[in-house]
Amino acid sequence: HVTSDHVTSDHVTSSSISFVFNHVTSIREGGGEWGDVPGVCTSWLRSLNTGDPIYIYRRKNESFRPDTTGGGLIMIGAGTGVAPFLGFLDHVQESGMSDVRTLLITGNRYKDLDSIYADYFKEHSDSEVLTHYRTAHSRDEGSQCKYVQDILSRDSAEIGKWLDSNARIFVCGDAKGLGAAVFSTFKTILCDLKNVSESEALQILSEMKKNKQYCEDIWS
Repeated sequence: HVTSDHVTSDHVTSSSISFVFNHVTSIREGGGEWGDVPGVCTSWLRSLNTGDPIYIYRRKNESFRPDTTGGGLIMIGAGTGVAPFLGFLDHVQESGMSDVRTLLITGNRYKDLDSIYADYFKEHSDSEVLTHYRTAHSRDEGSQCKYVQDILSRDSAEIGKWLDSNARIFVCGDAKGLGAAVFSTFKTILCDLKNVSESEALQILSEMKKNKQYCEDIWS
């Protein structure tokens, strides 16, 4: 189990970048007591002051950019994987295109501890820049949906309508966990709703990736 905090700069401007990270403060193994085990890198980031230099390696992903001209945006991220969608929603707001449909599905362990930028997303939801907002919490008792793929499965009929309208899908998170699970769930949705085989569903998803309708920013 992990408790976490988060720190970020102000939202992106023309002369700045914004980044998100979980600050690990303590862990609990095997249901025992919480121990003070601060994360090495995240604690260092937490200790920085305004103006302190940070050296980073920038990895380009040209296809992972919002497009407000299609049938809407489906954004899926867990933990710090929500980070790019801050800019996506700002872009939709600044573009003045109030008719753009946006669906954000986020996941984390605990609603009260790990809901990074929940207040920010709620503000966009209240202003209808974010038209659909759903969350999953894997460690909270009574949570109906533990993971983002559970929400996709539960709302598969609605997701199918988004796909029929050529909505673009953006997935951000770890490759082995979230990336693989979300891809597999979309495969199942296509099999069920379009009555196609697994191989045909994989071909559809392959074409969607090729046409930048299914975009990933995932890491191992």
